[in-house]
Amino acid sequence: MSSVSFIIPVYNKSSFLKYVIKCLKNQSGDFEREFIFVDDGSTDNSYEIILSLTKDLENTRILRQKNFGSANATNRGIKSARMKYLKFLDADDIILSETTDALLNILETDTDLVLVYGLQRKVKNLNDINIFENFDKKNYTVIHNPIKKAMRNSMFNPSQFLARTELCKKVGGCDERIKFSQEYSLTLKLSILGKFAKLNFPTAILPSAAPGQISEKKNNQIYRVSKALELFLEDNPELESKYKLYAQRRLTARAWRFAKRFKKSSFFSKWFLLYLKGFFYLNSNVLGNCKKANEIYNDFLD
Repeated sequence: MSSVSFIIPVYNKSSFLKYVIKCLKNQSGDFEREFIFVDDGSTDNSYEIILSLTKDLENTRILRQKNFGSANATNRGIKSARMKYLKFLDADDIILSETTDALLNILETDTDLVLVYGLQRKVKNLNDINIFENFDKKNYTVIHNPIKKAMRNSMFNPSQFLARTELCKKVGGCDERIKFSQEYSLTLKLSILGKFAKLNFPTAILPSAAPGQISEKKNNQIYRVSKALELFLEDNPELESKYKLYAQRRLTARAWRFAKRFKKSSFFSKWFLLYLKGFFYLNSNVLGNCKKANEIYNDFLD
C-alpha cells in the first residue's frame, strides 16, 4: 500500500475550510494518508474551524505558528511529512474526489517521474462543484525535460500536483527567501531531477475570487517569480548554459516590458540594453544581468 501526506497551509481562510476539508475526507483510493494543516498565524477563526471539522479525520496534525508566509508554512509541512508522496492543497481550493488516487497511480506507474499535476479551473462558487465528477485517469502527458517549462512561469499552483516526498526534502523544499508563490521555486528545484507528467483534466478547482489571494497584487507576483528564477540560477551554477541564457532572456524581456509600461522607459534606457543582451543570448555576466533586470520592480512593490 502506498501513502500520501496532505499538506494544507492556512492563513485566514475560514470561509473556505469547510469545502477544503470535505474534499479531503472524500479522497478515494486505497492508500495510507495523513493530513497536516499548518496555521500560519491566522487572525480569524481558521484554527478553531480546523479543530472542529477534523475531529473525525484520522491521522490529522494541526501545526500552529506565527505568520512567516506560505513558503515557510509549506516547508514545515514537508519536514513533518511521513508518507511516500506529498499532496499540496491551498486552503481556498478543492480537488475532485479521485484526484489524489489518479495522480498517485501515474507516479507509481513510472518511477522516473518526479511529480505529476492536473489542470485547474476557476469557478465563482465552490458550492456548485460536484467533487465526484469522473474523468479519464489515463489521459496524461509526460514532460521529459521540464526545466524550460518551469522557468517560463508557474506550471501549476500547489493544489494541482503530487510529488515524491523524498525528492521534495532532498531539494530543501520551497525557497523561503520568496515568502509566497512557493510552488514556483519548488518546481524549479524539482525540474532538474527528472520528468514531470501532466494529467489532462482540471482536477483542482479554484475560486475566481478569494480575499487575500496572492495573485491579486500583480506587480508583487511578477517580482516573486522573477526573483525566484534569479535565485535558482545563483544556487545552481552547474546548470547548462542554454538554460541560463534562456532564463536571462525571460527575465530581461519581462523587465523591459515592465519598464515600458510603468516607467515609460525608452529604447535608450538600461532596461532595453538588458533586453538586447537577453534577446541575442549574450553569454557574459548572465547572473548579473538577471539581477539588474529584477531591480525594475523595486519601486513598485506593496
